[in-house]
Amino acid sequence: EQIRQLMSTRLQCHGIVPIDSLKKPFDPAEHEAIAHVPSVEPEGTVIDEVSRGYRMNEKVIRHAKVAVSKGNQA
Repeated sequence: EQIRQLMSTRLQCHGIVPIDSLKKPFDPAEHEAIAHVPSVEPEGTVIDEVSRGYRMNEKVIRHAKVAVSKGNQA
């Protein structure tokens, strides 16, 4: 855990921060949808993050790979 915190701190010093994806609306500028899953969440909501995305000084340098809700399947 200490190594993870050190690495995170060093990356932040260079302006590299993770993209917060869970429970947010799908945004193709930040996310890459790798699955569409039936869910109780509103359609188009990110419900799982398979691979974290990163931004460097407001520019996306790696898109988050996510699963997106299909909406209610009643």
